[in-house]
Amino acid sequence: MFLSCAKEAKVKLPETKSLPVIYSYICPDDSVIRLKLLASSPLYSSNQIDILSPLSDADVKISSDQGISQLIFNQNTGYYELKTNSYPIVPGQVYKMTVTTINGDVATAETQVPFTAVPINMVTVETIIENNQTSDRINVSFIDEPGRVNYYRIAVLHAFVLTFQTDTISDDTRINERYSDLNHDGENVSLVGRFYPRSDSTQYYSTEYYDVFLYNCSESYYKFYELLRTDLSGIGFPPPAEPTLMYSNVKGGFGCFGAYMKMKFRYKKK
Repeated sequence: MFLSCAKEAKVKLPETKSLPVIYSYICPDDSVIRLKLLASSPLYSSNQIDILSPLSDADVKISSDQGISQLIFNQNTGYYELKTNSYPIVPGQVYKMTVTTINGDVATAETQVPFTAVPINMVTVETIIENNQTSDRINVSFIDEPGRVNYYRIAVLHAFVLTFQTDTISDDTRINERYSDLNHDGENVSLVGRFYPRSDSTQYYSTEYYDVFLYNCSESYYKFYELLRTDLSGIGFPPPAEPTLMYSNVKGGFGCFGAYMKMKFRYKKK
């Protein structure tokens, strides 16, 4: 005969608290510096936190060799903002974000703006029909900037004008390819993405083109987007709670502060 018994275990859970979550990406071409501030959801907590609700009562500052300046919360956009005409973003410079919440939590992050915007040499688009489905294979070619470690990302917008209207409509192609020149310094690079139109409505377009963007980005920006792509949810948002294995360069919190230089190329299909 075997006997079994059950005993109630008393386990002391570790103390955790909500921490600041920061998202901010800066570029010399932008007219506004923006920072989204949210709160993480602690693993062992009974408090319900709306992790999608922006925090509007924090003190947010950006600093560099240019000095320190304040970002002000914009109720309309949900971002802390600062116009670049009063605080320009300079290529090659290191910037620091400091966020102090109303509870006294301090989160900081640093990033360096890349030195140059790398031009796009060529964009080719090949229409492919397979399994009764039409897609566009978009190839983006450029030459890696030599002499530095570089991180790249391409993004593509599908834009068109319908025959019965004059407004331009833009669609996210969800093309989000990345490349690092580690061990490939100064080489020719080709990044390829596929766009699948929602429906076969190209016959109604009077004009159709792709806006292709090449980002020469900071390491933090690259690593964060690399993990967003492998996120099992396929969304990468809402922001991570403590147990989520997401990249972060924020001390005292979570999220990403990154930078990039941007180049645009417009490819007109018809």
